[in-house]
Amino acid sequence: MHGVCRTLGCLVGGVLLAGSCVAQETSFVDYVPLASSNSSTTSMAAPAMLVSANPVNSRANSDSFWPRPYTYAGLALSSGAGYSPAAGVVGSGLNIDTRHFLFLAEGSLQNARKLDSGTGMEYDLKARSFARAENGWFFGGGAQWSKLSTAAYAKQAWRPTFGGGKDVTRESFSFRAQALYVLPGTDHLNAVQGPEISLWLPSPAAKAHFFYRQTIGIYEFHQTSVPGNSGTNIRNESTFVSLTAMYRF
Repeated sequence: MHGVCRTLGCLVGGVLLAGSCVAQETSFVDYVPLASSNSSTTSMAAPAMLVSANPVNSRANSDSFWPRPYTYAGLALSSGAGYSPAAGVVGSGLNIDTRHFLFLAEGSLQNARKLDSGTGMEYDLKARSFARAENGWFFGGGAQWSKLSTAAYAKQAWRPTFGGGKDVTRESFSFRAQALYVLPGTDHLNAVQGPEISLWLPSPAAKAHFFYRQTIGIYEFHQTSVPGNSGTNIRNESTFVSLTAMYRF
């Protein structure tokens, strides 16, 4: 399971990067009528092709900073971290999507049962903000908090994140690809860190209500630190895959 999930993460990451690069090279095409040099001519001139390489300006953007609420539910898969292989996840949040600024804040709940106790719930809060360039690429970061609570123990930590992504928009199709790196932050027990790759269909920049979001995270961590043993000499890897259906109001 661990090898399959890790391979899937690498493949999806490569596909997203390739698709993003191809989309950047493909121009958006609009048509505008040519102005006639003879005012007495009654026939319409042949249209001229106007090519725009700016995907942000080529779609219908809103510059409103009013946040839009959304909710989601789905399945969370994991391998290598001592959790049950599958769990349910529900959450809600707010997002702002303007031409040059992106913001997302959300909270979620997951019945993430640990194998050592057979119990567990995970609570997550996260916030991200990005600056978007004229060519559609965006860069930024944020912070996230998570708490694992079982019948035997509890862990929690704040972690900073940074990264970027790109919106790809076509006449009848769009998606958003995003890559972040999650730092250990205050997680002194395990120092969990690693990359996260996310895909939205369609892009949140689209005027849509229903979305599919997929997030793949590949994290490194060390054995839980205890008095007399920091655990840093034993390092492991884990893979998490989140598959959710979203509705934005």
